[in-house]
Amino acid sequence: LVPSRMHGLGSHAGMAPALPPPAWRDLGASAARLRLAPTLLSGMSFRWKQRVDGIFEGVLGTDAYELKEIADAVHFRVLSKRPSPDAEARLRAHLSLGRGVDVCSWLDQQLLSDPPACFAKAAAALGGVRVLNVEKLESVVAFIGSANNNIKRNMQMVESLCAHFPESRIETEDSHCSKTALHFRFPTVEQLASLSEKTLWELGWGYRAPRLHRLARELSERGGVEFLEALSVLPEVEARAKLCELSGIGRKVADCILLFSYGRDSVVPVDTHCLQIAQKRLLPSIRGLSLSAGVYQKIVDRFHEIFGKEFAGWAFMVMFVGELSDFRKVIETNIRSR
Repeated sequence: LVPSRMHGLGSHAGMAPALPPPAWRDLGASAARLRLAPTLLSGMSFRWKQRVDGIFEGVLGTDAYELKEIADAVHFRVLSKRPSPDAEARLRAHLSLGRGVDVCSWLDQQLLSDPPACFAKAAAALGGVRVLNVEKLESVVAFIGSANNNIKRNMQMVESLCAHFPESRIETEDSHCSKTALHFRFPTVEQLASLSEKTLWELGWGYRAPRLHRLARELSERGGVEFLEALSVLPEVEARAKLCELSGIGRKVADCILLFSYGRDSVVPVDTHCLQIAQKRLLPSIRGLSLSAGVYQKIVDRFHEIFGKEFAGWAFMVMFVGELSDFRKVIETNIRSR
């Protein structure tokens, strides 16, 4: 999403009047299953923004969307002039509505005999956090940009990268959207490979520009998106190793990609934030230690021990979101209101 430079299209004399906006449709997901802010703005995807009116705008594939919460429901509409036939199915898959675990069920159904206090507080206040399913190429590129970065800054970098290709603009009826943004598809491998390091620097990628420049060429040499898709059938260890062969990808970035794009729900991405959570709340024995490969694995093993291996990645995301400043305030407010 980028600021529109084309206000008022369709309002000039002689132009066809804009079509009425598409009707909002119910996704059929209750608040216990899906809450938008902690799911869309917590660093799993970098293509969603929340407007001042509370509505979320984002792009999936070749379609632009709006989402909003109404009481105990989530409604959506597709903004594209010519929506894809699978636009709703793509959105539902992105939100993992047919996958994973509802966070509150861990507490409501007492699936955990002794849940950590920090998890219980976060789950009670942020129920409805879901692990997203992001397109693989987008995930690989975005998480290279996320290293030593914050979520809002990484959103800007991804946005500028997409907007660099005017041919990738998604056509929307002006009356269907906020009139403050244009929407762009994520670049293809070929488009990425066409960019020089200098251009990537100018687009705000800074010292990550050489990594992305090399990555685009490595993906081209390996067959592009087909190479990434082929990793889906590999065991977790092998898929991780293949990802780590690419420029800018170490274990943490590879694990983000595996969790958010390959449906590997047992994967726990460990960065300095996760290390701090584990040291303070889950694994006192590693206090004072730096994030070595051994410490990384101990943290993963501890998550598997507490939450079970199947959905340990979902538990991690609940705790991770709970540590973000915007959502920590929600938890504190929830505690005070009891």
